[in-house]
Amino acid sequence: MIFFVELIRVSADSHIFDELSALDKKCVGSDGWSAESFRSEVLKDNGIVLCFTDGINVIALLSGYFAEGEGDITSVAVDENFRRKGLAQKLIAEFENLLPDSTENIFLEVRESNAPAVSLYRKCGFEKLSVRKNFYTNPRENAVVMVKKVK
Repeated sequence: MIFFVELIRVSADSHIFDELSALDKKCVGSDGWSAESFRSEVLKDNGIVLCFTDGINVIALLSGYFAEGEGDITSVAVDENFRRKGLAQKLIAEFENLLPDSTENIFLEVRESNAPAVSLYRKCGFEKLSVRKNFYTNPRENAVVMVKKVK
């Protein structure tokens, strides 16, 4: 199957915040972000929200931010019909490209049971740093904190 995808850096005047939220909740569950959370992230000077569309719908997203010397990926979601096509890897690479040159590390948290995501992040150069007990709800679960050194 060949499909067209378009990478978008979401701007504050975008009308896709509801779509971002719907995809995040579809992939993550009730812990997924609201449309307002995505809008808030875009409005920050240091916030980054990226997505792929198929020309109509949002099919993959990444949100994150940067602060002094570090980046943080807060959400990655890919529609189940578009998984294993390299979209998440491309979003992570683009996020990394957009970070300031002074960035030394990128951090993220992932559910301990989410083996496909852990595998993806390892493939992208992330390593396990620690575990945050009972970080997630619905269901309650530990988070694996991962880090990628970029300098």
